[in-house]
Amino acid sequence: MRIHLARWNTRVAFLLAFIGVGGITQAQTADSLQNPLDFSYPYADGTRERMITELRDPAITREGNTYYLVFTHFPFTHHTSRDATKPDYNSSPGIRLYSSKDLKNWKFENWLLKSSELPENCPYKHRFWAPEIHKIGGRFYLIFYADNWIKDEYNSDGKMGYVAFVGVADKITGPYEHISWLKGAGCDTSLFGDDDGKTYAVMPFGDVFIQEVDLTGIEKGDINLVGERRKVVARDNSDVGRKTSPEYLEGPWMIKRGDKYILFTAAPYKEAGKDGKPSGETPPDLAPGYWVGASVADTIWGPYKKQPQVFLGGHITVFTGPDGGEWFSYRGESGGKTQGRLCVDPIPFNADGSIKPFAPTSAPPVAAVRP
Repeated sequence: MRIHLARWNTRVAFLLAFIGVGGITQAQTADSLQNPLDFSYPYADGTRERMITELRDPAITREGNTYYLVFTHFPFTHHTSRDATKPDYNSSPGIRLYSSKDLKNWKFENWLLKSSELPENCPYKHRFWAPEIHKIGGRFYLIFYADNWIKDEYNSDGKMGYVAFVGVADKITGPYEHISWLKGAGCDTSLFGDDDGKTYAVMPFGDVFIQEVDLTGIEKGDINLVGERRKVVARDNSDVGRKTSPEYLEGPWMIKRGDKYILFTAAPYKEAGKDGKPSGETPPDLAPGYWVGASVADTIWGPYKKQPQVFLGGHITVFTGPDGGEWFSYRGESGGKTQGRLCVDPIPFNADGSIKPFAPTSAPPVAAVRP
């Protein structure tokens, strides 16, 4: 009996040591990350292929022990700059999917959508802005914004413009099928699956609105916004006693943390003074730039308590980071070597669900942000 007990204790000690090593490895991964992340992707302009380090709207999703990345691909053009002599009419060529085990080394997985492989009359052939992947009900939903620059009549609503499409897959790597037009959803619409089984569209139209969405008919191409559309967060900052407001809100992302709903937004603040600071305001709280804000509520419909400016960063998503906590993925917007590059930072939450404002990291390891 003593021999068996000793063996059991040895096995337990080995298991605990193994778990401890795993924890140390995760911590070391977090502590060694530094912005901007080393990420680039190829683009061929018809004459040569080059590597691009700038990206927009990066969206990292974690599935198991792997991180997956989609983003708005260069060139970042609108249909008003379309050019039939250039590849893909001078639009983004599609949506690439990359993966990483450590947020440092990235591997190209596959094209989720590629313009050159789509038929001429496909309504989602160009642009491919702000792609996101959401896991809802055990399936993966790809939402993105696209149109067709060849002819107006090829578009879902008869003209070129900001149109939301959703596809579904059983694996995060795809293939994403039954890609359907989500009529009435604006550019940068995001999806959120709640604990009660309902799914919501979080939509920026200057202010941010929420509306329930029915995706159950996606195999038939029948997805719809249903019920009432309600404004939940206002662009105007007078509701929180601020004199300066952004031009608009965009890039929303919703999470539920405990019993709190937390809605993140992106917002451009214009320069207003000769010194580059908004007149009548004190920096850094209301300095010009592209800011991420956060709003917290007890229910999906609010009311939301707003923090207009949490940090200088681009259109964000939230994912589970290497330390097991919530992290931001975002495009660097604070200047210097991180500008326009892929960045990540842990989210410094306060106990009430609000966020401790912080400066995006570059020189120190990103994990230093965690309070």
